[in-house]
Amino acid sequence: MKISGWIEKNAPPLLNKNIVIVTPELKSFKARAGGLGPAVEELAKALAELGLEILIIAPLYKKFLRGKDFETIDYSDIELEEVGKIRVRVSGEDAETMIKKSKIEKVQVYFLENEKYADALYCGDLLKQAIFLGRGSLELLKMLKIKSHIIHLNDGITGLVAFFMKTDPRYSNEELFKSTKIVFTIHNAGIGYQQIFDSQRFGELEVNNSFLNGIMWKGKLNLTYAALHYCDKCNTVSKDYEITLKNDGEGLKEIFRKKSIIGIVNGIDVDYWRMPELRKKKITRSGLKRVKMKAKKELIKVVKKRTGKTLKENKMIVVMPRRLADQKGFGILLPYIDEMCKPRREGGLGVQFIVLGVAHPEDPVGRKWVEEFRKLSLVLPPFVFIEGFDENLAKLMYWGGDLILYPSIPNKEPCGTGYMMAMVNGTPALATRTGGIVEKITEFDPILETGNGFLVWKEEYSAESFFAKMKEVSYFYYEEPKKWLSVCFNAFNTDVDIRKTAMEYVLKIYEPLF
Repeated sequence: MKISGWIEKNAPPLLNKNIVIVTPELKSFKARAGGLGPAVEELAKALAELGLEILIIAPLYKKFLRGKDFETIDYSDIELEEVGKIRVRVSGEDAETMIKKSKIEKVQVYFLENEKYADALYCGDLLKQAIFLGRGSLELLKMLKIKSHIIHLNDGITGLVAFFMKTDPRYSNEELFKSTKIVFTIHNAGIGYQQIFDSQRFGELEVNNSFLNGIMWKGKLNLTYAALHYCDKCNTVSKDYEITLKNDGEGLKEIFRKKSIIGIVNGIDVDYWRMPELRKKKITRSGLKRVKMKAKKELIKVVKKRTGKTLKENKMIVVMPRRLADQKGFGILLPYIDEMCKPRREGGLGVQFIVLGVAHPEDPVGRKWVEEFRKLSLVLPPFVFIEGFDENLAKLMYWGGDLILYPSIPNKEPCGTGYMMAMVNGTPALATRTGGIVEKITEFDPILETGNGFLVWKEEYSAESFFAKMKEVSYFYYEEPKKWLSVCFNAFNTDVDIRKTAMEYVLKIYEPLF
């Protein structure tokens, strides 16, 4: 894909424009809860490759939640340079904040460091964290005298950047922000992600009461609504989720329709997620099969070391490296899990499972899945559960797994990228046809040998449907190995390049603002 000179040719109004991306998570800096961190960082990198001037602002967290416990984050292997100090006004307090910077290839990253308000990702008082990130981002830009032509926000916790820029005289009267445009990307609009707080906390924002309507929605402070209200352009991460938000909208459909939200499907950094042996220009079917078996053996070896369980290389391994939350649809598995794990000679499907995931301590549904998976891991030899977040193990699961399972609840999966990370390694998905899956996965046709995965349609979503589809998968894997290799090869060749996503952002979101 040729990208040299792409901006000059396709979006000349963006030449010499500065784009500031504000995010609560990043992939490379040891604090991420799900897909938002990789999605934002990989998009930023791709935008910079196109020739845009990209700058990222994010908190520098002290701790990270692994399983049930917090761990102190060790940044000793990352080059972080101290830039200076600022004071950030948070709920009546001036919080002294250290500014540090680092780099992701061509992208400059600035961090806000404060032990109280950047302690741990999505833990603690989230309104105060949002105030800190909101004012802190603007104060940082003021200190560095950076004129931001576009500030690109990601999810509700960044929404106060837009609110303060428009309502707080310290920023609304600042020359640096006079012509700044706000872009707001929604990675998840679920009620639990909108950042909703009691209206009595409005005073903590320390702005004039006349701006109350710009942040109040249905009697509550709603930071997602505030970002939507004040942004110049908004989008979400798939066309299917765009339709969902306009028709349902998790209580915000009126504003989604009014703002004409645009769906742009995520992509991934293929070279980062694809195993090195598959990064050659020409990979044959036999080459793919050989490399995947090598990765599968390594995965089995690592699982044995981590858990003591021994999986078999001649049996299908289904992987699920996912955040444990209700929208992920794990409950759909439970009614038939015994039959799926039972050997085929005994009438089962011969499936082995590896589940890697962590739940937020305040998420009762996620905690329920943790308990369920612990029990299954104890009673079912082919079922492995590893609690926690481990990106290296997740990558090995994408590489060495035979199938990735994505039973997301219909209309609750904005995009999903884990299946993309698996597919570029020849690991097809069995998934609900929702979110970005609609655009990236097509049903395998055993006659034509077209299609790159297996789908359960929204209207058929049930435990029975997933079990029936898993029967098909099991049949192809064990009885039709040549056809199985076809679906794996088709998955491997699926186009999920983040650079195409970046080009869409430029043409549909950024350029129309100028």
